[in-house]
Amino acid sequence: MDRESLYQQLVNSDPLGFIDPFEDLGKFDSVQMKFKEPVSMLKNKYSGQPYNLNWQKKIEEMRVLYIQYQKLLKLEDQEQRIHKRLRNKEAREHVHEIITTYLELGFRFREIESKVALFNTRLRRNWKRSDYVMTVNTEFYLKKDLQNGYCSPGSFLPQSMKIN
Repeated sequence: MDRESLYQQLVNSDPLGFIDPFEDLGKFDSVQMKFKEPVSMLKNKYSGQPYNLNWQKKIEEMRVLYIQYQKLLKLEDQEQRIHKRLRNKEAREHVHEIITTYLELGFRFREIESKVALFNTRLRRNWKRSDYVMTVNTEFYLKKDLQNGYCSPGSFLPQSMKIN
């Protein structure tokens, strides 16, 4: 469903114009994508009284449409920001730095895709995970050295632990 059709559904959901879908549905939290107060707590702007049950059902239906509309707007906004963001050199370098940091921390492309809003295929095409995933060199400590107060690690397996 596209933005325009959702907008038309929302505007036409109350043909009488008694409820304004952008003013009368209650306070909306755009971060959590939900309304702050229940429909039963809303007051009719004309009478100052709570809405009757029929209007409460209508408001609930309008809220569902409103949330879908807001999610679609947010998604379009993110896509436009990304396309604009990747047009200049500084922006590409910034995105490269973010993605390489995630790769170095061991994130997979599917996880990175949700964090930077770039498609998985684009990430795989432009970055190789094996170039950034690092392993830590193993360090071995001899029990004897630790008992004597030395704590310098060795990079090789002690003879006593080697399999012959």
